[in-house]
Amino acid sequence: MPRTALVTGAARGIGRAAAEALRKAGCKVVGLDRDACDVVYDLTDIAGIAKLVQSLGEIDILVNNAGVQNAVAIDRYSDEARRRILAVNLEAPVELIRAVSKQMVSRKSGRIVNLASVAAYTAHTDLWYGVTKAGVVSFTRSFAALLGPQGIQVNAVAPGPIDTPLLDKAQPERVQELMTKVYTRRKGQPEEVGEAIRWLALDAPPIINGAVLDITDGCFLR
Repeated sequence: MPRTALVTGAARGIGRAAAEALRKAGCKVVGLDRDACDVVYDLTDIAGIAKLVQSLGEIDILVNNAGVQNAVAIDRYSDEARRRILAVNLEAPVELIRAVSKQMVSRKSGRIVNLASVAAYTAHTDLWYGVTKAGVVSFTRSFAALLGPQGIQVNAVAPGPIDTPLLDKAQPERVQELMTKVYTRRKGQPEEVGEAIRWLALDAPPIINGAVLDITDGCFLR
């Protein structure tokens, strides 16, 4: 039986690349997005996530890719924009993990890959985006510690500048700063991150748990 992967934000960018990589590797992929996808769902509806997951049946792999970036200065953030970025980038992936991990625990197996960012480790012109990505790093490690004894791996990737619609929305000064640091002087491609996600979801050895894989091309070193 092929493994089933739920990929959020699968309509474009890294999410679409990850879905394609997993599909090529033989997985049955369920793509979720606000727009046209296998499952159309707005992740700001936190209360409905548990019911959604239950309706999807068995899930072996969860890729928490969906995310938003408002690209506005902190003094221009509206309450609505702040609530939305916290919901989509932080609350929704946590609730998805809580819901999906119940069935993973019963099977003593499962893999979860979360999308962090170089923004988790550096100053960021979109303060709340940086805050949410730092949160992704934190909850990745927390869930790895909680679920690891049950045979479940929880890891994250932290990309630098990747040629996606999300990067197009970022403040130009932020992009320029990153591009002066990357070793190859080019934007990464979604397929490159998608391949890293595929590896974590399918092939990474069990000892890789609670890890954050930096895909930054040198724009941030730690």
